[in-house]
Amino acid sequence: MTDREWPTKRTDDHFNAVFSWHLIRFCTNHVQNCEVRRHHGGVPFSIDGGVTSGAEPRGRMVHMTQSPHTMRCARRIAREVKKAGGSDHDAASVTHRHCGVSMLRAHRAARGFTLVEAVEALQEVLSARGVSADGLSHQRLSRWEQGHDVPSPHYMDALCFLYRSRPDRLGFGSDYSEPGSFPPNEPEDAMNRRNFVGFAAAGAALLPVHPVTELIGVDFDPPGGSHARLGYVERLEESVERSSAGVQSMSPAEFIPARMMDLARVQAGLLSATGAAVRRRLQRVYARNAGLIAIRLSDVGAVAESFEWFAIARRAARAAEDEAVQGWVAGWTGDACAFHQQFKPGLAAAQAAQSVGAGRPSPEAVLGCLAEAGIAARLGDRRATFSAVARADRMFALLPAVELHRGGFGVSEYLLRWNQANALALVGAHAEAAPLRERVLALPQAGRDLIGRGLLCLDEAAAEVDRGELESACHTITTTWLALPPEFQVGQIPERVREVLAPLPATRSVRPVAEVRELIESSVSAG
Repeated sequence: MTDREWPTKRTDDHFNAVFSWHLIRFCTNHVQNCEVRRHHGGVPFSIDGGVTSGAEPRGRMVHMTQSPHTMRCARRIAREVKKAGGSDHDAASVTHRHCGVSMLRAHRAARGFTLVEAVEALQEVLSARGVSADGLSHQRLSRWEQGHDVPSPHYMDALCFLYRSRPDRLGFGSDYSEPGSFPPNEPEDAMNRRNFVGFAAAGAALLPVHPVTELIGVDFDPPGGSHARLGYVERLEESVERSSAGVQSMSPAEFIPARMMDLARVQAGLLSATGAAVRRRLQRVYARNAGLIAIRLSDVGAVAESFEWFAIARRAARAAEDEAVQGWVAGWTGDACAFHQQFKPGLAAAQAAQSVGAGRPSPEAVLGCLAEAGIAARLGDRRATFSAVARADRMFALLPAVELHRGGFGVSEYLLRWNQANALALVGAHAEAAPLRERVLALPQAGRDLIGRGLLCLDEAAAEVDRGELESACHTITTTWLALPPEFQVGQIPERVREVLAPLPATRSVRPVAEVRELIESSVSAG
């Protein structure tokens, strides 16, 4: 699976555990003593203020007067700072001051991007937003980095998104806010329904910094403690397996922060782990947690954030060298692409999932078939939908029992039948979808999966619209909507309601339809 096969974006390593500023200072001073005077003709640098005399203010885009170091040097400095526990922004700041490169270029070095890779990542950010990137090239990015030009607003925002930063920290403009001007409880204030998904995607950037032992909590022995290494990793593996069972039943406001805390624990383990096998196991847990976050964000309609987390999961799965986890991430990425109508990359992701095991039946291949069915259904391809549904059915029947719940991430009958019923309903095959839907709603999982159950009820409403039973359809939509807690009345649910009502007249002449539309839109606006 190559980088161009399905959506990916670069991001920070979330939740870098507590770093020691003294270690960063030591690393920086060490390379200064070895190289700075040789490269800059004896002009002294300091870690706190750049060039000690004649330095430009930190926030301003500066055209470097000294000959900057090479990108090889910049990347090495960034690696040293991050190895000492510094964040990407810390690495960029030190690289900027030491190597004499612009802050924009220093951020690229901190992420380890080549110029071409940075442009490709920016193009993917813009593509996910539906914005054209035709004018973007590595020459243009280079001009921004050298201070010869300034990016337009939509490129500026994409750069901030890519580097998880803000314009003044990328070298454009200055930060004039006064210290302490933001309320200390800003992260808590963000945890409301309107702002939650953005907060969740921001991750470590918004959470307060805690000591490692506080971040890990009393239930986990810190990675440097007496029972470190394998026992610690096993606890993390058990936690993510339990979490997979609650991905559809817990409120996003509870589920996502809990997974982020597990990511913090994994990151703390990675900082101390030395063995390759242990590091791969930790990366596997990281990939699973990031994937679960992505799935939940997709449910509540956070498109960009969802694909961002899928990209994080994908890279961690690659670092774990685990084909099954890569396939699991690919399958769920395809599912998210289907809902958010990213059909081309979604199909590539679905096919990547199906390739796991080289034709041997596997849960990942079943996921890939189901994602393909969802994409075909939304494209209106009835034949391809039926074909993918049938392939998923045949492959599921061949799976050994142990594969159905492998590590908490197998494919259950509930997942299979739900996706089959939904795909068939989307393509208008309501007669074929009905018995599958009845089977799903009879399974115990349906009582816990509020969004999944709601979407199936809306599929029934679509069938009623198709039969001309408008009052019954409106009643189904209304009861389904009112049965959901407010935090679930976002994302896929209101979008599906709009799809069901789309064929109906937009006038108020059909009173039940007008009332349902008013109910949904007023609830969404109030949220």
